Amino acid sequence: MKRGKKEIPVYVFNEHNEAFYYWHRARIEGHLQETLDLFHIDAHDDMGKPSRFKSSIHFHGPSLEAKLDYYERFAHSELSIASFIFPAVLCGLLRNVYFVFPKWRKFKPARKRRSIASAFGEGKDLKYTIKPDAKSNPMVEKAYPDLKQFHYIALEAEKLPKNRKVVLDIDMDFFACRDSTHNHFAYELEITREQFQNKNVLLADKTLPFSGFEFDFFEREGRCFAKIARTKGMDIFHLPPEEEIGCEIDKLVNILIEKGIRPAVVTICRSCDSGYCPEEYSRFIEQRLVEKLKPLLG
Repeated sequence: MKRGKKEIPVYVFNEHNEAFYYWHRARIEGHLQETLDLFHIDAHDDMGKPSRFKSSIHFHGPSLEAKLDYYERFAHSELSIASFIFPAVLCGLLRNVYFVFPKWRKFKPARKRRSIASAFGEGKDLKYTIKPDAKSNPMVEKAYPDLKQFHYIALEAEKLPKNRKVVLDIDMDFFACRDSTHNHFAYELEITREQFQNKNVLLADKTLPFSGFEFDFFEREGRCFAKIARTKGMDIFHLPPEEEIGCEIDKLVNILIEKGIRPAVVTICRSCDSGYCPEEYSRFIEQRLVEKLKPLLG
C-alpha cells in the first residue's frame, strides 16, 4: 500500500511478539527511518518487563540479512506476546507509547514516565527504575549507556493526538477477545500401559489440587493417554456479533483518518494461536480491517 510514491508496509502475523521483528524489518527496508511514537491498539497493554535476555538485544553482526535473521530468532526465543514493547523502545524503534484500549475494557486513562536500559549497554540485564533526572548523572550514563526514557499514555481512540506520523500496531483482540484462554487448552500425552495402570498413584498426590492442573486418563485404539489441562476458571470474553465488530472497525479507522494519522508501518496481530482472538473471529476481522485501512495508507 502506498502514500505518494513510497509503499507503506502492512504486516499481518499470528502472535504479537513477532511485531518486534517486523519493526526491525521496516527499519532495515527504509520504511522506519526515524524513531516514532507507537499507537498500540489492543485489549492488553503488553508492557511486560523481561528481566534478562540470554542473547544481547543489540546486534553487532556483519550484514543486514544477518540482522534480520537475528531479530526474527530473538522475537521468538526471548520475547513473549506481552513483553515486546519495552525491548523495541530500548532498540530505538519506538519513542513514546500510546496504548489505545477498547471501550468495553472500561480502563482508566493514564500517563506515566517510563524508562528502560541494560547494564553497561550489553543488552542482557535490564533495568526499569531509573528516574528521569538521573540521565545527566555521569555514573548512570556509564552504567546504562543505552538508557531510553519515554512517555506511556493509556487512552481511548477519540483522545489520540492529531497529525502524527506513527508506528500503527493493531491486535485483533481489540474487537473480539477471550481472556480466559487457559480454559480452552488441553494436551494429550501418550503413556505406557504400566503408567496407565498406576494412574491412581498420581491422582492420590495431595498437592495435585493446588497445582492448577487437571489430569484425565483414557484409552483409544488400544493405546493409553494422559490428558492435561489447566483447572478451569470463569470464562471471560468479549465476543460480539460480526455486525458490531464491523462497526467498531469502521469507527476506529475513521478516527485515525479524521485525526490525520500517518502510519510509517502497520503491524496487525491475529492473536489466534494464543486464543485471545478466536480463529473464527480473526478471519473476518483481518479481511475487514485490511480493506478499511486502505484509505489511511494512501
